[in-house]
Amino acid sequence: MLVDEGTASASEIVAGAIQDWDRGLIVGSDTYGKGLVQQIFPISNDGEFALKLTTAKYYVPSGRSIQKPETQGKDHGTAEEEDEESAESDDSLKVSRKEIFYTNGGRIVYGGGGIVPDVTIDRENYKPIEINLVRQGMFFDFAVKYVSAHPDIKPDFVVTDQVIDEFRKYIKEKEFTYKSKLQLSLETLDKSITDEDQRLLFKPALDSLAALIELEKSNDFNKSKEYISHAIKREIVSSIAGERGIYEEVVLKADPAVKKALEILQKPNEYSRLLTEGKKKAEVTKD
Repeated sequence: MLVDEGTASASEIVAGAIQDWDRGLIVGSDTYGKGLVQQIFPISNDGEFALKLTTAKYYVPSGRSIQKPETQGKDHGTAEEEDEESAESDDSLKVSRKEIFYTNGGRIVYGGGGIVPDVTIDRENYKPIEINLVRQGMFFDFAVKYVSAHPDIKPDFVVTDQVIDEFRKYIKEKEFTYKSKLQLSLETLDKSITDEDQRLLFKPALDSLAALIELEKSNDFNKSKEYISHAIKREIVSSIAGERGIYEEVVLKADPAVKKALEILQKPNEYSRLLTEGKKKAEVTKD
């Protein structure tokens, strides 16, 4: 079964049950960790206020709770700084020894929130330029324009260098802009200097740093070329073939978890070996 950070609630119960009863391998990244049953109770006559009450928790057959503790966090902030910092962070699940459980066949599995896969696929970390291209709708808008100009395009088309160059020109025409992590750090430094009334003294250095950062940003597009190509393909396929087309032409052909699952199934005895031996895929910390 394939899972990722978007796997939540009922799907986590299924994944946990498959794992606990040794009925299959879980491949992907740690799941979301949503295991609460909650009800809403109105507490005002006008319906403006309500109480959300937790009435139960989900557990899988081994006794593991699916709910991830609030201290581990599930959501990243909405501010631009938080988005871009969290995109580079490693938020892998750490569990203590008291949260070790065993499957029906004796394999080690972990509790403490969400389902830890048997075979882990590293979660992709998105760069600031990639986050902002999606946020500002650049891929979607370009796909609409491109499909309109190429009405005979098929879902199995290939994103060539020419298409990428067209996209580069398109975002330039749209005056696409974003702030890199270095820019955000420089703005923080600039504010501190200004607060100390030292702006005039440090202005030459700040201007020099700003110029270097802009030069570095000019290379960001090329560094993210593979991601950009994949995103263009996904949006164009979505425009002409919908969700099914995305799975047939993008996910099933390029997704790392899908490719890993196929590799396990196609390699003689690998599936049986992993299911029998199990693998530690979470970092275990001492009490």
